[in-house]
Amino acid sequence: MTWRRLGDVGLWAALSVLVLLESGARNDYYWMQAASVGVLGFAAFGRRRWPLAALAAVAGVEIVLLAIGLGTTNGVQIALVPAISLLSYLAGRRETQVKHFVMVCSGSLFGMLLLGLVLGHETPVTEAVLTWLVMLLLALLVVVLPWLIGRYRAQQALLETAGWDRALRIEREQRMAIDQERLRERSRIAEDMHDSVGHELSLIALQAAALELDPSLPEEHRRAATSLRESAATATERLGEIVGVLRDAEAPVMPHDETVAALVERAAASGLAVRLVDEDQGELSPMVDRAVHRVVQEALTNASKHAPGAAVTVTITGTTDAVRVAIVDTGATRPVPEVSTGGRGLDGLRERVRLAGGSLTAGQRDTKGFEVIATIPRAGGRPEPRATVPETAAVERATVRRSARRGLITAIAAPLILGAVIGVVALGYYLIAGYSSILRPSQYDALTIGQSEDDVRKVLPAMEMVDAPTERYDPPSDWTCRYYRPDAPFSINYAYRLCFSRGVLVAKAVVQTGSVTPTPEENR
Repeated sequence: MTWRRLGDVGLWAALSVLVLLESGARNDYYWMQAASVGVLGFAAFGRRRWPLAALAAVAGVEIVLLAIGLGTTNGVQIALVPAISLLSYLAGRRETQVKHFVMVCSGSLFGMLLLGLVLGHETPVTEAVLTWLVMLLLALLVVVLPWLIGRYRAQQALLETAGWDRALRIEREQRMAIDQERLRERSRIAEDMHDSVGHELSLIALQAAALELDPSLPEEHRRAATSLRESAATATERLGEIVGVLRDAEAPVMPHDETVAALVERAAASGLAVRLVDEDQGELSPMVDRAVHRVVQEALTNASKHAPGAAVTVTITGTTDAVRVAIVDTGATRPVPEVSTGGRGLDGLRERVRLAGGSLTAGQRDTKGFEVIATIPRAGGRPEPRATVPETAAVERATVRRSARRGLITAIAAPLILGAVIGVVALGYYLIAGYSSILRPSQYDALTIGQSEDDVRKVLPAMEMVDAPTERYDPPSDWTCRYYRPDAPFSINYAYRLCFSRGVLVAKAVVQTGSVTPTPEENR
């Protein structure tokens, strides 16, 4: 047997002892004791899985016992009240839906009213309704308040759980950030290999092709140049495959520390027909200068690979606010070797230019050839806005705290408001019944012993007193006595008692309702 089951057995035993002790002192029937102990067993073992069902079962038994005990000399059984309060708390702790709890409470109270009217048919309806309103007020303290407290405790537990969940989520986000940093580093390495090594390999292949076509070299040297060009092309292709493996995301890299003029001069020395037209004499910010160098470098590399024999023109122009770089080739004059490409170079260019605040377009010209055009603000654009990470922990914590605070306010205010409403309803009902049970002194004085009940009813008010005097008066068994007030509620200390037997008024008397004895003037 697990510790949980031992706890269930201990709870069942503790609650059952209260019932048995009270029932033994009251000499209750054995079936009442057995029913109470049995339903407590179901509640103790099923409160976790069916919290509302356990509460409804115990409350139902208590309602039946109340209906049986009200109006008897034994009084009512209250040993199940602690169990009801505990089960109400546990139901709220389990975060039971409010509508289900309201349905259980409403059904129980309605059933209590019906049983009170059916089993206490001899009790006046007004007295039964007033008793039910009193029980309703008690239910707020015994059932609703514990449930609200349990609900509030559940909200506090949710706040603590949310804190731990947030800590675990932060840890996972940190691991993700580390993984993303690794991916960016891999991407940077791939970019570096593509931009730098790929560029150099393209120049090697271009120089080998020039040697291959040089008629002054021996045939053996030209064959070696051919083998060198093919190896450079193969190395470029393998480099592209490695870049494809390493690169999972684009990341900007730093270009080599050289000017655009030096870059064009180096490419021309390698055999590429390229010329520079620099019409911009203004200064560029370091970030824009590096972006311009990167655009020219990538465009020349692509021209050497995809447009062999083409003439390339690099034109740099500028305005007061921006610089424009255009790299235009005339198209290939020799067969283009098949070179695998994934367009990664242009993607990297677009990212670099975008980070500098500019834009880049690349595509085929209307006539022949290919062009790459980039326009970048001279001072650089506004830095890319950093992705804002909402402080979800603070937001979530504030949300849960507000919910817990509302739960606490509800736990305190709801019973008070509901109790005030029920109190107002009960007071209104009492006043209505009080003003509807007034038998004026002149009407009382006009009644005579031996007068028929039908004649007396003509002057009697619509209702009887709901708070009849608690005098020790034991009329004969065939008498029916009724009580009426001579004036408005809260204004008198005596009442009229009229007793009927076999359709005739057989007795009338003025009886005391408070601690003050009626004065002779009041006994008119």
